[in-house]
Amino acid sequence: MKKISVYILSALVLMACSLEEDHKAFTTRANSYLNKQQCQACVDACYIPITQVYVTTYAWAVEVPTDLWWINTSTPDPKCEISPSKPGVGTTVWQYCYQGIMRCNEFIECIADSPIDEADKLPMIAEARVMRALYYYHLTNFFNGVPFYTYMVADQSVQEKIRRLPRTDANLIRSSLYEDLKENALPYLTKARTSEIEGNRAGYSLALMLMAKFAMWYKNWEDAEWALSELESIYGDFSEARYPLDDTRWCKKNTPESIFEIQHEWSEAGIQFQGKMSRTYYPSSIAKIWDNTDVTEGLNGAWIDGTYDGYLDDVYMPQWGRGIPSVSSMRATWHMGCFRAKTGTDQTEDTTTAQYCPGDRIFDPLPLTFGEFNKYYNRWNARLDTTALRLGHTADGRKIDRRIRYVLGLGSMNPSDENYGETFKDVRTQGRPCAGEKFWVPDMMSNFDSNNYKILRYADAVLMMAEVKCMQGDYDAALEYMNKVRARAAVDPFSGYSDEASVMKLIRDERARELAGECHRKFDLVRWGIWYTETLKYAPSGTKEYIQANIQPCHEYYPIPDTECALTADADGNPVLTNPAYAGIE
Repeated sequence: MKKISVYILSALVLMACSLEEDHKAFTTRANSYLNKQQCQACVDACYIPITQVYVTTYAWAVEVPTDLWWINTSTPDPKCEISPSKPGVGTTVWQYCYQGIMRCNEFIECIADSPIDEADKLPMIAEARVMRALYYYHLTNFFNGVPFYTYMVADQSVQEKIRRLPRTDANLIRSSLYEDLKENALPYLTKARTSEIEGNRAGYSLALMLMAKFAMWYKNWEDAEWALSELESIYGDFSEARYPLDDTRWCKKNTPESIFEIQHEWSEAGIQFQGKMSRTYYPSSIAKIWDNTDVTEGLNGAWIDGTYDGYLDDVYMPQWGRGIPSVSSMRATWHMGCFRAKTGTDQTEDTTTAQYCPGDRIFDPLPLTFGEFNKYYNRWNARLDTTALRLGHTADGRKIDRRIRYVLGLGSMNPSDENYGETFKDVRTQGRPCAGEKFWVPDMMSNFDSNNYKILRYADAVLMMAEVKCMQGDYDAALEYMNKVRARAAVDPFSGYSDEASVMKLIRDERARELAGECHRKFDLVRWGIWYTETLKYAPSGTKEYIQANIQPCHEYYPIPDTECALTADADGNPVLTNPAYAGIE
């Protein structure tokens, strides 16, 4: 993909300029597709709406109301406080995805009719088809069935036709797009990794990934296997040597493992695109320091007045930003990673009681041990186990998953930091991690976020293949694919599992460890049919801000906003986009 500044300018003019062109006061279809440069500028404009979808509230909508994360905020999305009249980020997803689809449909038809060479136009059309599929991927994940159309809005009569479109079953949309990509996109795209395509544009690899995602929704394991096998032939063996774990950081852009990234460019002198999604993954209470000196006397400590640039939840880490305003930060649930000392003076082990850690833990063990006794909480504070971090395993021999430092924020885990070993306040007193370094921005200023968002990458595809093999009854192959991902994390391989339920549980947890925070979890849980029960089981309770006060089974999908239903009417003026699951919900 081009720089985002180029995309924005391209969208504004819908044409490329050269010294030879006859400049017009207005652009029209008749003068916007006359040469390769103009057509390319139009395809570039297909990418703009997707950058508006991936915002903070999108992350809250698809990561927080799950078994992995929670957040204390008044925003409706992470609390499941949504309805047709209170659609939250659903309005943003609906509007920008359909904006992208409208552009893709137009460019596909108009470029097909342009006078440029077939060798130039066919890859552009294929690219627009891939982007169209990406927008429908998000719409069907978010809303289930949606109005489906693949033709240009040529005039008002077509617009009126679209207004009367009912919902199309989501799996019919997915299967149609699978065939469209296979027949009309793949033959005209370069068979290569995304990082090998100039500008990291949507291409062959993204098409295959979307095809596999679609097929897994409609449970055609053969279709999914074909697409994933083709992807495997491009990306090859999955290993640390080929795809380093450190490259999963969002600040490392367009790495070989990437299949699709939301591109963010920034320069001090040029146009700035300020994404803010990464900010919610930071530890909280930036710009203040916690005075912890009185906890041994039975007090809780207090924030010290003043500004302390570079402090993240009481740990001095200026390399991750200075002067950043505090916002609502995502926190891991006890299911993700729990460390709680037994109450009283016994510090022999951390607890996994149902009160704090219902069920098993995704990351176990955490590289934590016990510090001083906290009289206020009547338990021992947690501190980082620097010996375990250095050795890669705890004192009793349990291996430390390398992904912990990227997924979970525990404190200063880098030995080169002057504060190495210091634990974040919430980790120290509550055993409650925030999100980890995968999402943080080096030298972040204010709320500016120059990261690329890694939306689809090869590890996801490897774990998808594990699921496909499981559903085909080949449990050994499923474990083999899972163990490729586990080997990179330096944890022991799985073996000895030979039934669907057990292997699928391993796959679900492995996807959580590998992809947590990357905007997949709710979609995965809904596809598996367990979103409501798992979220209700693990979401924190106790205040009105938490999910348990609002969650209902209908919330597995977003409602189509009332404002959009009002615009979509039949011949008698009645709304045609209804959502029976939300009937009677205010």
